This record gives sequence, structure tokens and C-alpha cells, in this order.
Amino acid sequence: ATSIGFSAQEVANLLWALTRSGVEMQGAFLDAMQTRAVQCAGQFRPQGVANLLWAFATAGVQPRADLLEAMYQRALATAGEFNQTDVKHVIGALEKLGATHLARSPEL
Repeated sequence: ATSIGFSAQEVANLLWALTRSGVEMQGAFLDAMQTRAVQCAGQFRPQGVANLLWAFATAGVQPRADLLEAMYQRALATAGEFNQTDVKHVIGALEKLGATHLARSPEL
């Protein structure tokens, strides 16, 4: 997979904006964005985690397992910084993506 030099916030914002605009995420672009999100997972702020997961869930695109796990781990690491809206978006997105075991985790 090709890597893109975007920051965590840029990845989340771009995927969010594309989804809001109705642009279909697919192919090499989608793979590169997922690779970059995994690479910089430790830099995601709570809103970025929420926006990224919301984008995948809303677009009906199943993220790769490594991305889903990376975002879940980042959500756990930053759980104390989440506001109610971000928590709602993360849990709703995880459920919509079929990751109910993560959405219902007591740690989240």
C-alpha cells in the first residue's frame, strides 16, 4: 500500500468531508488512507477518531481490521478526553460497522 503524508487530523477531516459530499471511497486511495491512519493512530484526537469511524460507517465502507483495532485502541487511550458527542459517534459507528463487541466494551 502506498503511504500518504497526511497528519491524523488531515486523514480524518478528508474522509469525513468526502463522505459528507457523497464521494465514494474505494481502491488504492482508500487503502492508502487506511494505511496512513494506522501509521499515525497515536496522533488522533477524540474528534478525529469519531470523525474517521463516522465516515466509514456512513459511507457503508468496512474498514480494514488493523484500522478498526487502531482506532479502538486510540479511543481507549484517550477516553477521558472524549465529549458526549464523540462517544455517541464512536459507539454508533462501531455498531453500524458490525463491531458491537468493541462498541459495548466496558473500557469504552
